[in-house]
Amino acid sequence: MNKQPPARPFSTSARVHPSFLPYMSNPSRSRGLKWIPPLAGLVAVGYGVASYREVQIEKHLARQAAMEREDLEQRRKYTVLADAYGDRTNLEELERAMRVYEAQQGNE
Repeated sequence: MNKQPPARPFSTSARVHPSFLPYMSNPSRSRGLKWIPPLAGLVAVGYGVASYREVQIEKHLARQAAMEREDLEQRRKYTVLADAYGDRTNLEELERAMRVYEAQQGNE
């Protein structure tokens, strides 16, 4: 078998790298500036989450206050109704309750 030596050696002394590689390892003043965009994004996301949470809390409090007002109104109506109809133990209270009921039905 006839082995011929390679025409060129495998290794070379030429530097092969992308053009941006030398700038990555070079310490410079812009090293601190590279954190500004991610930091600004983080601050913006934090502000958005805080604003959303605040709006949701305000909505929840408004709904809760509305439900409390409705509950108080419903209790007032039940109290008025119970006072109007009484306990129906005698005929006079029942007749008075019917008059109140008929008057309310005429108003609505």
